[in-house]
Amino acid sequence: MARFGLILPRQEMVEPVGRIAAQLGMEVACLCWTTTEDLPAVLDRCRQAGADILVARGRQAQFIKDTSDFPLVEIRLTGQEMALLLHRARAMVPGVERPRVGLVTFPNMVEDVSILAGVLEVELHTYFGIAPGELDGCVDQAAADRMDVILGGDYVNALCRERGLRTLFFEGTEDSLRAALRQARSAGYAADSERRNTAHLQALLDCSFNGIIEMDPAGTILQVNDIAAKLLEKERRELVGQSAARLISAEDRETWEEVLGQQQEYYFPLLNLCGVDVVASVMPVTGPGAVEGIVFSFYEMKKFQRQEVRARQEHYRLHRYLARGRFEDVKNAGRELKPVIKLARAFAQTRLPVLIQGEVGSGKSLFAQSIHNASPCSGGPFVTYNCGGDWDDMGAGLAQAAVNAYGGTLYLDGLERLSSPEQHVLCRLLREGVVKPGDKAVPQPVTARVLASLVGSLSHRVAAGDFLPELYYLLAPMQLELPPLRVRAGDLNQAIDMCLDDCVKKFSRYIVLTKEPRKLLLEYPWPGNYIQLQSFLERMVLSAPARVVRDSYVQGLLQSLYPHPPAPAGEEDADPVPPEAALLLEALSRNNGSRAAAAEELGISKTTLWRKMKRYGLPGRYQ
Repeated sequence: MARFGLILPRQEMVEPVGRIAAQLGMEVACLCWTTTEDLPAVLDRCRQAGADILVARGRQAQFIKDTSDFPLVEIRLTGQEMALLLHRARAMVPGVERPRVGLVTFPNMVEDVSILAGVLEVELHTYFGIAPGELDGCVDQAAADRMDVILGGDYVNALCRERGLRTLFFEGTEDSLRAALRQARSAGYAADSERRNTAHLQALLDCSFNGIIEMDPAGTILQVNDIAAKLLEKERRELVGQSAARLISAEDRETWEEVLGQQQEYYFPLLNLCGVDVVASVMPVTGPGAVEGIVFSFYEMKKFQRQEVRARQEHYRLHRYLARGRFEDVKNAGRELKPVIKLARAFAQTRLPVLIQGEVGSGKSLFAQSIHNASPCSGGPFVTYNCGGDWDDMGAGLAQAAVNAYGGTLYLDGLERLSSPEQHVLCRLLREGVVKPGDKAVPQPVTARVLASLVGSLSHRVAAGDFLPELYYLLAPMQLELPPLRVRAGDLNQAIDMCLDDCVKKFSRYIVLTKEPRKLLLEYPWPGNYIQLQSFLERMVLSAPARVVRDSYVQGLLQSLYPHPPAPAGEEDADPVPPEAALLLEALSRNNGSRAAAAEELGISKTTLWRKMKRYGLPGRYQ
């Protein structure tokens, strides 16, 4: 039952208030009269006595609202009480036909009494103060306005007496006291009901077999059940009020922050919480138009489950089926790239196929890995398939890759090179969810999300009859277009600084890039985007003749490494590099010219790689 603190400005009010509270069946924790100066000590007494709701009047009520967090019910004079006071004020100046009466108080003391002035034939003026110190000015203004009588509380009465002004105390009847106490009792009923509901909810939470944590939208813990406290080996009071991010291991914290930012439902197949491996889910609590809170439910992963998940992750790693990229790894996201990242995050929440378009080195693989890690498929493998590889049976190669990607993501790198047999396999996978690997007679069901990247566009292949229109229309709706680095001047400048910082750490060589050479780097079109930029800067740092890099050195190195400058942005190259040749160059560059490593990455033999290099005139650069 709610307990009440009844605080009064005069001693004569104590007896009637106590009597009325007893008649109303209220449990009184504290009943006293006090001055405003002694009110802080009285509030401490109320808190120690366990008061839930306070009742006070006038200046003291304002003080309580300004300095404490107690729920408060204010004693306000009724209309009948104000009529009696105005009648008494009129009687104090019998020789004045229509006396001027000033009402000096806080707005919380009285209702609108303007209608009473005409009935009682007085000229009523109100002077409201918001803060206690403002009442002095209100009294002075009432005196300047030549009020015949000033109504107010003890503080106003004292000021008036000091100034020789007629004054009358706000003396009420039991009507206002009874009305305030009834209102307080109703507030107590509501508080009791809320307490009971909270207790019932807490009992339900404590009966759950899962740990449950309630948070606000920012991730601050509001409430935990008993199971959560036991699993985390902490007291409830230790958890309430702190950020949930502090409970999560460093390796999982980035994912947690991302989920919190999106404020969407999310499932964690494995999460480390206070050193405990758990399976967890996040559920936003949505109110009218906004997320009002978050419910975080988890249970401890059994030893064999932990071993299974860790073994699966190790299996993916050993078979190069583990995606490491996340959206947080997409550096230098300027205004051109931020809308793409936002759209990619939205695509990640579905299981639909996504087509990622961009130039060589523009970050297509990083985006594909980031989508996988932010998707419902994140617990499964991330299998990369290089389209147009040297397979005896290309359709069978793609079918086997789809089987390997079961429960995860199949990433098709270089979709523009997809052969006709591979197109038919992919089309059936997207439409029917089945593939026919190897020499199996029966199609095998496969659940795998498909992501694909390509250089250029598929529309010209569809027009030429080299690409299945049906497959194109299956892939076309969810497209991401990654802008090249040359159109992102701000990102390019930051990328140069980051690459140079990496070179300092990698090679222990520090260089100074002056204004002119930096301008050359910013104006160069970088058709190979990040890959070309990083490789060039590594070479520049390693072979720089002096600590301060000059523009002549940068210009000469660019001409030496790239003797045939690419066409300016927006123009067609007279002799464009075929997409397959661009893929080979990209793989060779990533592997520092090693044909063996590049062939392994592309999923083809060294002989096939050498044959393709000869076809495009590449052997001279990679012996």
